[in-house]
This record gives sequence, C-alpha cells and structure tokens, in this order.
Amino acid sequence: MRLSNLTDRHRTGAVTRTLSFVLTLVLLAPTAWAQSGTVTGTITDADGLALPGASVRIDGTTLGAAADLDGAFTIAAVPAGERTVVVTLVGYRRATQSVTVAADREAEVSITLAEDVLNLSGVAVTASRFETDLLETPRAVEVVQQEVIDVYTQQSSDLSATLGKFIPNFSPPSIGNNIFTATLRGRTPLFLLDGVPLQSNEGLRGAVLGNIDPSVLDRIEVLYGASAIYGGGAPGGVIQFFTKEASENTIDADVTFFTRNYLVEGAAFDGEAIDFRTSATISGTLDKFTYLVNGAFETTNGEFRPDGERIAPTNTSQYDDVALFAKLGYELSAAQSVQVSFNRSYREPNDLFFGVQVRDVDVLADPEGSAAVAERVETAFSYDQPISQEYISVYGNYENRALGGGSLRLMGYYFDLNFQQGGSDIRSFIESGRFPSSWPGLWQTSTAATQAGARLEYVRPFSDQLLLSVGGDILQADDSTPVTISTDGPFDAENRFDAAGGVQDQGAPSELLSGGVFLQADYDALENLHLSAGLRYDYISFDILPFTPTFTRVEPGQQRLGGSGANSGLSVNLGAAYEFTPQTALFANFSQGFSLPSLGFLVVNVAPGIEVEGDEIVSPQVVNSVDLGVRGQIGDNFAYGLSTFFAFSEDASQIQFDTQTGQGRRVQAPQRNFGFEANLEAAPAPGFRVGADVSVTETEVDPQDDGTFQPGSSIDTVPLTTTFRVSYEIPSVEGLLVSTEVYTLNNRERAFTHLVDSNEDGIADVDGDGNIIRADPYILRGYTTVDVGLNYAIPASLLGGVGAHLSVQCLNLLNETYIPAISQRQVGEVFANRRRNGYGRNLTVTLGLDF
Repeated sequence: MRLSNLTDRHRTGAVTRTLSFVLTLVLLAPTAWAQSGTVTGTITDADGLALPGASVRIDGTTLGAAADLDGAFTIAAVPAGERTVVVTLVGYRRATQSVTVAADREAEVSITLAEDVLNLSGVAVTASRFETDLLETPRAVEVVQQEVIDVYTQQSSDLSATLGKFIPNFSPPSIGNNIFTATLRGRTPLFLLDGVPLQSNEGLRGAVLGNIDPSVLDRIEVLYGASAIYGGGAPGGVIQFFTKEASENTIDADVTFFTRNYLVEGAAFDGEAIDFRTSATISGTLDKFTYLVNGAFETTNGEFRPDGERIAPTNTSQYDDVALFAKLGYELSAAQSVQVSFNRSYREPNDLFFGVQVRDVDVLADPEGSAAVAERVETAFSYDQPISQEYISVYGNYENRALGGGSLRLMGYYFDLNFQQGGSDIRSFIESGRFPSSWPGLWQTSTAATQAGARLEYVRPFSDQLLLSVGGDILQADDSTPVTISTDGPFDAENRFDAAGGVQDQGAPSELLSGGVFLQADYDALENLHLSAGLRYDYISFDILPFTPTFTRVEPGQQRLGGSGANSGLSVNLGAAYEFTPQTALFANFSQGFSLPSLGFLVVNVAPGIEVEGDEIVSPQVVNSVDLGVRGQIGDNFAYGLSTFFAFSEDASQIQFDTQTGQGRRVQAPQRNFGFEANLEAAPAPGFRVGADVSVTETEVDPQDDGTFQPGSSIDTVPLTTTFRVSYEIPSVEGLLVSTEVYTLNNRERAFTHLVDSNEDGIADVDGDGNIIRADPYILRGYTTVDVGLNYAIPASLLGGVGAHLSVQCLNLLNETYIPAISQRQVGEVFANRRRNGYGRNLTVTLGLDF
C-alpha cells in the first residue's frame, strides 16, 4: 500500500510519536556535548600563501566558518573530544586534519591545501540543509560553482536560456524568457532563491527565472528527486540559487558591462540589434555588520534570426529591466546572527512598433520556415493595462549555532509576482466558428501571485556519527490569472486594448494553506559508509473561488462553483553512499514526494454545477523515485559521474496542448520516467580542460489508466542532450583562456508517431474534425549550436591596481537555424505568432572591473 494511502489518523499519530521521540533525545542528550572548546587555525596553499574564503567545518557537527583575508578562522562551541576539521575551497583538494578539543580551551591547527586541477572540490547544502561533501552525499546532486555561472552570464542574463546547457535533464534552453513550464527529469522541481520559493502553485508562469540577476549568484545546487526536507511542491527535485556573501573588507565594489550584437546579414552593428546591460555591486563588513547591494539595468532590443529577419517580439523580449538586490547581516554574538534580504525586478517592453507575421507554411514539412517574424507597423498598440512584469521578495533569517549543542534556524519570507501580458485578437477565429462565441475576441491575460511562509529547523549532532534535523514550515499562497476583456471600438480606431469589457479568469483563483513537519537523519555507519533517511508529513488545504472561465469548451461562459478541500501525505527519502576508494563512491537513493498539481488549470474544465471537494477532482501527486549512481576521480586529471533513475506516479500532472487553440490543459494520469545523467571532466595536458555532459529522460503515460502506456508529451520530456566543452589556457599570455562549447538537442518523434487507440480496436482515434489523435501533436526537432569564447584576466598593473576581466563570446557560430523546444509546441494557428526562431550568430562582450 502506498504511503499516501494511509489514513490521516495513522499518519498524524506516527509523526507525533516520531517528533516526540526526537525531542526526548534532544532533552536527554549526553552532557558531554555541553563541554566545548574553540578551534582556530590558518589555511594556506603549497607556497604558504593565505587562502581566504576557504570553508572550514567540524565533521559530524553543524559548526563551520570561512577563512578571512589572512586565511585565519575561529570556530567556537566545538564539542570536546577528538574532532576532524574539514576544509574545502574551489580550485583545491579537500583536506582533513584531526584535532583534540578540550573544554574551555583553544586548539590550533594549520592546514595546507593542494591545488585541484579539475576544480571539483565542494560541498552541497540543499540535500541536507548543512554542508556535506559531495562524495558523501547519498543521492544525485549537481553543484554549479560561481565560475561556471559567470561563464554563462557572459552569454545571457536570462537563466532560462542557459540552465539547460549545464544542468543535465533540465528543460532545453529557451529565448526571451519564453518558458511556460520547466521540468527536471520530466517532473516539476521547486525553485528556491536562498530558501525563498520562486514559483507559486501555478508553476513558473510569468517567467520568474528572469527575476534572478545571475551576477549576484554564488552557486546553484540541483537536488534530483523528492526530499523530506522540502516535501510538498518538490516531487521532481529542488533547484536552489544561493546568493553571494558580503566581502570581508570594509568595502569592495565591482562593475560589469555587457553588450550583444547580432552578426547576421542586414543587422550587424545596427542600433536595433545591440543589447546593453550593466550591473554594480558593493559589499563589505563593518565590525559585526555585513552588507551587499547589487543593482542592474538591462535593455534588450531586436532579436534576429540567422537569415537576418527580426524575430517576432513577445511580452518578455525587447524590454527594459531594472533589478535591485540587497542583503544585510548582523552578528549578535559569536554563535548568533540575523540576515535580511530584498529583491525586486521590474521589466517592461521598450518597443511595441513591430507586429507579427506568421508564414503560411506546413510546420511538419518546413519546421524552420514556419517561425513567426516581425514586421514594422506604423502605430503601436496601447493598453489600459500596460505590459509589465514585477517580482518582489523579502527574506529574514535568524540562526543560533550553539543552542543545546545544535543549530537553530528560523526564516520567514514573502513574495509578490504580477505579470501583465500583451493583447490578443482572435475575432476571426470566433466568426469562423472554430472557437465558441462566448470567448472574447480582444483580451489580455495576466498573473497575480503572492506567497508568505516561515520555516523552523533544529540540527543537532548526537555523536560523531549521527546528525538529526527536525523542523517544520508553513506557507499561505494566493494565485489568480485574470483576463481583461477589451471592446472593438477603441481597438479598431486606435489599436488600443481598453479593458472595458470586464474581467474573467483564465484559471481558477485559488488560495492555498500548507504546513509540514520533517525529520532527517544522517549517519556515518562506517568510515566509508554514509546513510541518510528522512520523513515528512504535509497537510495542504485549498479554496477555489467561484469563477467564470474565459477559455473552455465545457459549457463556456458559465460560472463554476469552485470549492474547497484538503490533502495530506508523506514524503520519504532513504539513501546510502559507499566510498570504496578515497576518491570514488557509489550511491543509491529512494524517495517519495507529495504535492498538489496546479489548482487553477486543473479545474478550469469542471462542468457547471459541480463543486470541487476533497480529493475527488484535486488529487495529490505521489512520485516514487529510485536513483543509482557513481561519482569519483581518478588521479588528479580525470573525474566522472553517472546516475540512472526510474520514477513512477499513479496521478502525475502533464500539460497537453490543443493544436486548434494553442491552449494547454493539465491532465492527471499514471506516469513513469526513466533515464540517466553522465558527466566527465578531464585535464589531459597542462592548460587543457575537457568536459562533457550527456543526459536523457524518457516519459510514458497511461491516459486511460488501464496499464497501457504511451509516449509522454515532449514538453515535459528532455530528449538525449549533450554538452561538450574544451578550454585552453594559452601559456604565452598569462590569464588568457579560449574555449569552445557544442550543445546538441536530439530529435524526439515517439509521441508524434504514436497513434492513440483508446478502445484497442486497431483503429486510431479521431477528433471532432476527423483528424487522427496522436500522443503529442508535434515532433520535437533537435539542433546543434557551437559557441566559442575568449576570456582574459587583465593584469591589475595595467589599470592602476584595478582588477579586470574581459570576455568575448560568439554564440551560434555556425549560424544554424533552429526553433527552441519550448516554441515548437505552437503548431496551431491561434498562437503561431509565439513560434519563434532561436538567435542567429551573435557576439557578446563583457568587461568586469573589481575595485
């Protein structure tokens, strides 16, 4: 019997007994842990030079510190006894050293780090909420360091255009923040920024990845599969973005300038083909106070195809964007600190004087020629509800690292997202009878989402081997997708969407309240065997307000009753990592995740007179996943990782698109995903670095729930994808690096060629117009892009002591014509204007100055 099918009474009782047991352990913990001392020391390289920023922690505890500018560190409240100091720093090999800690005494160590040729040293936080060496992490995890983020930031500030290049089995890159849905191994992940959710129950609507300024990021951690720590909302895994910490100097400042120019016929060095971005950061430490403030401005102009034609603009392309991020901290004591942050991003179009021309060609016969292009128009559209996108979040955190021998963390957050899209005119489709007459002919859609939440957790070591984490969280969310209706007169006379026809809803307005408690245990059973286990209980209640759906073929134009209900469920994870050599580990993990699908779009086609209650219509998703993998390093010059996975759920949520309307709807059905990720890194010769990522996800669904599976939608499935990288440091010019990257997305035709035969009579089903029904209405056509780059660390002596770096990147060097996967779904006529080409050959130049 599935864990989610246990009764609420049994689940609640089990969780209560578990938490009571844990609290008893906390109260009855050995008093030896109350005896503590201090560990101090210095971290240097082989030449004796200080290594500031090195991460130092006491193994088996939550205690740690970062080395200062002199390489020195101090860690207070270290439990007495034999302890192991663990030091990691990007670019250097992990090092450990034993130390004896006496009560109320100071123990001093000096540790030297050896250079890591492959720059693979690091720790993961997302998997367990405390620093864990990657080799000891018993599950599939990807940690993307700042150096890698910086390389891709020099290509684009739009994370949705770059994440798919360096995160295996993540949705393929899009352009212009045109991302309707994003998956990880074919499932929906949870996106976090310093622990604050970036999406609501409605997912990534509003392209919220565009609200993260990559220049403030320190690293990205990808946790594959469900987690007891994060629970509801993360059945597919977690992608967490961590922002930079403040400088230890009194003040540091850096400024970055970025520009893009299209090197295609008719557009090269044209003012309409040049983009510009600048960002500035100041940070520092003043006694116990730390600060980091970042501001960015970006203007994106025309986007151009390989043939020089202008790509049709969308709501989030051709924009001006202003972003502000601030993070302030205060050290209350040696073990206590508080931190607050604020993030705001606002963008609006800067050019509405281009209409859309849709070429009348067969998508399947000429897939590349069918993309929409832009045509200059004499009069811009105007709006009573101006197109814009705004994201605001506020975050607060309190941490006590020496409470009862453990560490207490309390955080609270709030975010607000408002996204107003452009207008649409579908009057001709209504007049031809292809759409219901109840549908509006002129309209604008928008998204409004707010969320507030809090999390409390306590992490406590109970021996050198056992570490327990216990905590809980709560959140309240409101989501709506209003549609403003415009009238004919102002539009026909002056191209104005006047919003005078009132407001309806695209999806159901919903309110959600959820709470969860969790317990996570990490245990070093042997010196080379690391185990983890987690259990979480979530309770989620929802209210769907009465609404009139704007676009539905089920009794259109009539109000729906809405309703309310509640769901609860368990999330679990069990994992083991075995180091069979000091540099190689095998890992295995089982996880079960629990979440609710998107409420607004799941119930939009519910017939009038039916009230949404309990889990009769809104049922939870329970995803069971198994991971097996190996990661390791051979010598100093070769590292590898391989993980395979299988995931199954009886009630998964997928998006299916109507080829006639272009509208998406969520369908729940049994689903299974399977595939693998592999990565290789090598340094075959001095100065050379070679890397390769290969991944694939296959998705199958059972829409009739009769045990017969068919290929899943290519929107949620990531086909075979490879990224191959080569870089070379030119020895004759210190600081000069040249690089090449080849990204390949392969075709996927399985779903298109699979003809649906729901009654298994040997005859394919047909729709109302007599068209054969396929598992997916389009073929996902792959492509290959080649990027080359040059990076130069300019000697500070040339600029009066100012550090600087210059990057020049030529993207899509071969000028290949392709359509990003997310745009290929637009095979119908209504939204064919959203079927957009990828960028033609373009050149980016980035100059960074560090004062």
